[in-house]
Amino acid sequence: MQLPTRRSLRWLLPCFLIVLTANLWIFFNRNWEDSLYPTDYATLYYPLDAPTLREWQVEGPNRLRLDLAWNKTPEAWQLFSDGKLVQTLPGNTPRLDLTGRQFDGSTSAPLQDFKHHYQLRPLPAGLGPDLNFSVTAISADYYRKNGMRWPKDIYLVQTTLPVGNFLRHPLSYWTDDYHYIGAANLAAADRVVREQMGITDQDATLTRIEKVMRYLSLKLAGSGGVPKDDFRWMDPWNICQEMINGTGKGWCTQNAQIYTFFANRAGIPTRFVFGANTQADVIIYNGHSWAESWVKEQNRWTYVDLTQSLYGIADKQGILLNTADILHLCEHDAFDGITARIFKDWHWQNLAVAAEPLQPVTVPYSMVNWLARQEYGRQAIIKYRHPPNIEDVRGIYSMLSHDRTFAWTNFTRYLYDPPAAYSMLPTDGVSIYRLRQTLFAALILSLSLILVALSRKTHAA
Repeated sequence: MQLPTRRSLRWLLPCFLIVLTANLWIFFNRNWEDSLYPTDYATLYYPLDAPTLREWQVEGPNRLRLDLAWNKTPEAWQLFSDGKLVQTLPGNTPRLDLTGRQFDGSTSAPLQDFKHHYQLRPLPAGLGPDLNFSVTAISADYYRKNGMRWPKDIYLVQTTLPVGNFLRHPLSYWTDDYHYIGAANLAAADRVVREQMGITDQDATLTRIEKVMRYLSLKLAGSGGVPKDDFRWMDPWNICQEMINGTGKGWCTQNAQIYTFFANRAGIPTRFVFGANTQADVIIYNGHSWAESWVKEQNRWTYVDLTQSLYGIADKQGILLNTADILHLCEHDAFDGITARIFKDWHWQNLAVAAEPLQPVTVPYSMVNWLARQEYGRQAIIKYRHPPNIEDVRGIYSMLSHDRTFAWTNFTRYLYDPPAAYSMLPTDGVSIYRLRQTLFAALILSLSLILVALSRKTHAA
């Protein structure tokens, strides 16, 4: 490849200016909703911190291996077959002899004679949840005897354990340590968590959520209103202090930022979530901000909305629901048996439910789901932000000079690190990011060629 010469500057400089102009035009004229990237339910809601399965491997007649995805490595697994402990298996890829082999080497009836229910329990005890599944084997001989040629044995597996080679993130991917707001602010927030919220190491996750919600509902009462521009980049500790002191107001975005901050400081892995869909930043279909907290007792993300003073949305079995679950409930108006926990004195004073002051009460979700029905429809695009948990620039580009973390985060989100998006609608995230990355690569390439040409010119002189 021939290196650019001095004469090359005649066409390199115009090319550079054209590509620079294209980059700037895309940056300053983009729709705020463009900075997102479509993803799936599994990636959003099955983190590495809870065991799932990548795949099953058949290693021989009635012998299966489980390829687990988990960021923990058990010392061993206890295998229960139909309620009876039959084996202890080593490692993080347990192999199952489905003929029901016992510790003494004997076997039960052939697998194909009946369905077996299995439990795998990680050791040491309490390391993680049991894995439950049922397996029925159907041999190739069974098909051949009945007139069908079939080359392989088949294993019918029934399980609620997620299986697939999808992208999994650890909880740490979603939870912010807020190091960028300074050690003094973090220490002050931690004192509030211990001394004013009263959170202890023994508290279960829902108890911690309740204590955070109670404190913030009391302190932020009457602080709702239009936020000032600085609240789009200021850290949540200072936003909270200004809203408490009456020197600032906040919308759902600020409430969600503050809850996410204090929940993480209280030992609850929590991520900021926002749903919006706009057209050219002029037509607004919907827009709201809330949070999701990880409840380790259920190994599930759950919906939490400080603005609505609402958390703990659960189905008939007490299983906590996440944002995507609620979106699909709204799609089908399927709220029978769904309940929620609320603080009546924050947002629901006129609700016909008896409740003590600042004490949560469980109510039918249909009584308090008006905002969900409004916001989580077919037009909604739900975005899940990973750290740092700061706002994106929205038209006021002078804000990029206020804070290094804010500026760098906006650059990376614009170019290659967008929030994940979940929607029933198609989004343009893939094509938009390819265009941005192509234009930016062209900018770097043209600039590099200009520098090489200038360097050769200097050496020639």
